[in-house]
Amino acid sequence: MPKILIGVSSSYCASFLKGQVAFLVANGFKVVIVSAPGEEISMLAKKENAELITVPFTKKISPFTDLVQLLRIIRIIRREKPDIINAGNPKSGFLIMLACRLTGFRHTVFTLHGLLSDNKKGLLRSIITLTEKISCRIPGVVVVVSHSLKAHAIQRKILDPAKAVVIAKGSSNGIDLALFSKTDELESQAKELKKKFGLTDKNTVIGFIGRLSKDKGIDILFSAFNVLVNKYPMLRLVIAGPLIPEHPFSPRYLDQLYHDERVIYLGKLLDVRPVYGMIDMLVLPSYREGFPNVLIEAAAMELPVIATDIAGCKDAVLQHASGELFTKGNAEQLAAAIVKLTDDPGLRRQYGSAGRAFVEENFAGEKIWEGQLGLYREMLEEVVSDKW
Repeated sequence: MPKILIGVSSSYCASFLKGQVAFLVANGFKVVIVSAPGEEISMLAKKENAELITVPFTKKISPFTDLVQLLRIIRIIRREKPDIINAGNPKSGFLIMLACRLTGFRHTVFTLHGLLSDNKKGLLRSIITLTEKISCRIPGVVVVVSHSLKAHAIQRKILDPAKAVVIAKGSSNGIDLALFSKTDELESQAKELKKKFGLTDKNTVIGFIGRLSKDKGIDILFSAFNVLVNKYPMLRLVIAGPLIPEHPFSPRYLDQLYHDERVIYLGKLLDVRPVYGMIDMLVLPSYREGFPNVLIEAAAMELPVIATDIAGCKDAVLQHASGELFTKGNAEQLAAAIVKLTDDPGLRRQYGSAGRAFVEENFAGEKIWEGQLGLYREMLEEVVSDKW
């Protein structure tokens, strides 16, 4: 039975693997996941019959800790003897690719989820750019999660176009269209949530789902909301996701998150689907992305979306058809897009319907998994050839 080792940086990345792991197992692979510990990744490994090995990856550059983790990964590779290794994300992907080089392991895939260096400056930007170049240079194949990210990484001379592959229309994992679909049960759960937080049909509800950090544009979101709520007093903001202390947003907005009665903070949720049922539009004002699954999840739930016009987001949104794109960091343009959808419920429904059709055609999880399986099977032929 061929063995594949898949590396991710954190438990939160379980969403990148959901369904994919079970699909690989069903197609004859033994799957070993290397990840930082956490509830989400533990549940995924157990449910989808994978072995989980935890490594406490850190987000910050820490030479001593990183060296210890690198040595641990080298031991894991030598002990597990996988046939294929696929690793992604900034820190974990770099360390695993480096371990592959040091052990002489050749059958490698790096999954490029985005460029962390895009939002950095000075020496830190140079260091992170170097790690991204190394991560993309070591493997034989680089799977890029969106076509626009591929073009961007090539333009920045981080990625060799000869190694770059985008599966289907992109995304790290596609989505489960049956799971992200309006059902009576989800509608009921959403109604209970709305009732719990005092939301009525008179409210127009903006939603944000994801990590709460500066690079996700939380400051821009609050800035636009605070301008609009004076004109639209029934406007509400629902936010779901974990706070990321390493990349904090404005303390002023953090205080508003907890104390403004017009802002509903749900925290970190294992199942975000009911949240889609309680909001009228999904906003993602990120400064950088690879391919944001939250946008296609929302579209699959027949919601209009508003996102930054950057690599990744532009692959997941049909401008003026399933949603609106605005210039990065421009709170005025974001506010204008929110007003456009707030003032026109019919347009919201139109965008939501078009978004569902767009996702059904392009982003079913099975399309991504089939593409990955084809890639892995090609690589296994090389593995067999090397053994002979």
